[in-house]
Amino acid sequence: MLLTQSSPVRSLPGRIVLVLLGLSFVSRPGVAQELPGDTLTLPGVEVTVLRAVMPLNAAPAAVSVRSGEELRGAHSATFLDEVVRGMPGVQVQNRYNPAVGERLAVRGFGARAQFGVRGVRVIVDGIPATLPDGQSTLEHIDLGSLGRIEALRGPASALFGNATGGVLLFETAAPPLDPVRFELETMAGSFGQRRGQAGVSGTFLDTGYRFTASMTEWGGFRINPQDPDATYGAADRLGLNLRLTRAMLGGQLELTGNYLDLDAENPGSLPEASRTDPDRPAWNFNIVQGASKEVNQEQAGARWSGPAGDFDLDLSLFGVRRRVLNPIPSDIIDLARRGGGMRVQASRSRTLADGRTARLAVGVERESQSDDRLNFRNQQGERGELTLDQAEEVRNTGLYLQGTLPLPAGGAEAMAGLRYDRARFEADDRFPREPGDPLGTGRRSMSALSPSLGVHLPLGPELDLFASMGTFFETPSTTELANQPFVAGGFNPDLDPQRGTSFEAGLRGRRGALLSWELALHRTELRNELIPFEVPNAPGRTFYRNAGTSRHQGVELSMGVIPEQLPLEGSLTWSWTDARFRDFELEEADLGGNRVPGLAPHRGEASLRWRNPLGHLELGGVYSHRVATDDENTTWAPSHLLWDLRGGATAIEAGRAELRPWFAVRNLLDREHVASVAVNAFGGRYFEPGPGRAFQLGVRAAF
Repeated sequence: MLLTQSSPVRSLPGRIVLVLLGLSFVSRPGVAQELPGDTLTLPGVEVTVLRAVMPLNAAPAAVSVRSGEELRGAHSATFLDEVVRGMPGVQVQNRYNPAVGERLAVRGFGARAQFGVRGVRVIVDGIPATLPDGQSTLEHIDLGSLGRIEALRGPASALFGNATGGVLLFETAAPPLDPVRFELETMAGSFGQRRGQAGVSGTFLDTGYRFTASMTEWGGFRINPQDPDATYGAADRLGLNLRLTRAMLGGQLELTGNYLDLDAENPGSLPEASRTDPDRPAWNFNIVQGASKEVNQEQAGARWSGPAGDFDLDLSLFGVRRRVLNPIPSDIIDLARRGGGMRVQASRSRTLADGRTARLAVGVERESQSDDRLNFRNQQGERGELTLDQAEEVRNTGLYLQGTLPLPAGGAEAMAGLRYDRARFEADDRFPREPGDPLGTGRRSMSALSPSLGVHLPLGPELDLFASMGTFFETPSTTELANQPFVAGGFNPDLDPQRGTSFEAGLRGRRGALLSWELALHRTELRNELIPFEVPNAPGRTFYRNAGTSRHQGVELSMGVIPEQLPLEGSLTWSWTDARFRDFELEEADLGGNRVPGLAPHRGEASLRWRNPLGHLELGGVYSHRVATDDENTTWAPSHLLWDLRGGATAIEAGRAELRPWFAVRNLLDREHVASVAVNAFGGRYFEPGPGRAFQLGVRAAF
């Protein structure tokens, strides 16, 4: 399993190839088809992520959509980066480490997350996967059954509250109209990757249903230095997912439920000296300390939407229970979490004299979260001395108002919003202490009023202008507040929410069915940006501090092409994200002008797909520029360019069954690369290597 070394991409020709791949067919006339690899699906597609149904080309904000076969093509449905690939402004650093998950960032927000997802609001089938403290977990999403993903980037995300960078909306594929349809899927790949999924779906007595059960195994590729014939970083995941839909009371009722059981080893990050080791070893101290994570989670939700008199109502309830046992190198964390919430939205539309429609929506959200947190010293994987015992409560209330109003000039339309959020954190310190010792019991309250405004202006039948601005705030999570470098118990009184103001402007264009494209410019001014760091006495445990002021700005371009005369489809996305500190002093060092660590300033993705009646073949490339690993910008993860090759056959009839075999080769040229970085890790352990060439082979069956 040795992986060959190669130099990171430094030459201009390598970057030019990536660009030319997506642009090579722009000049040819087209026909009306769907772009399987394109995030800017052709006109006629509607989006819902702005809390209102509207055509994609009329959205007053930067929105991307992926749907259909592009989500269920030649993919293993194991990692998030497989399904969000090609969305401009969205970066996924796949650590290939299910114990901490993938790092997801939108326009640079979320890059600080050392586990889970921060800075991005996530909604799955109408139910939030983001808890009241702003922490999102994605392990329960059934990637093999997705039907649609919408991404909202930039200022309009203020409408959703505790999120900075954007909103991701995941939707399960609609059930078929057949009474019963069985689906089976199996795949196997390099590094001990195996996945099996079984599902039954259909529509019976006006009720649509979809139930899936999936099991995933990942052997890992990081060599165990204590046993060179073994790896460390394996993971097993069991997922059960259920969704029911039924017409009720003039509207539609949706019920969702899921169960997750995850057990994963954590191979850790590496210092510079080990970064280029061809064995990609796991960090030995993580192995000695048994670094890993066990998760059990159950979640259920209900949503009803429909008319009520002159109004349209959207009501949802959800509840979640999560248990995490998380040995990290310094501590063993035992966390029991319960959460839930509700949302009520009432909207009303009115047709104006010119035939256009104005709309007003009012909503309230109420969410709660209760954590029982125990921390123990980690003594080679066994529980040692108790160091923290506290109960944590979060209560979050959000009120919002959103209106859409046609403007008199040239078919323009404006969308304005105003949201008020108040989050209340409470800690009850239960740690046994000597008389007179201070308790960690305390409260933190954080609130903000966030306005937003967006405008859409059609400049022609195939050209649209959009612009938006808004303010936002994002609280620290309970984990970020509870982790204090030199104090046990309570919440960090010096850690404040990050706040900012964001602007964007862009153009969308299309040329019939040949070409669709979007160009967006954005800029965000931030105060108190939350930055992770580690300390010598607790390696592997992440703490947080505020960074004064910083600025995120950038450009996003996406393009999709379908030539008429050739059975080819091409797509291209490129994002430039310039995130820098403006006013940040750390231990008397002035870090103003340094890049915010954890982000690739330049990121490009391109794909070229060839189709024929027997199947398809796709070549895709991802370029990632070098990434700063620490606030001081003393160390960088090098740039890299990776190529994937994927292909699949059209449906093969086998009796009553339809078979769809597929294959994929990831990292086709077997390039050495850093897949992710651990920001500000102690001892220079910044680098999380990616695997070499990996083969995948699978088949889907339906009958």
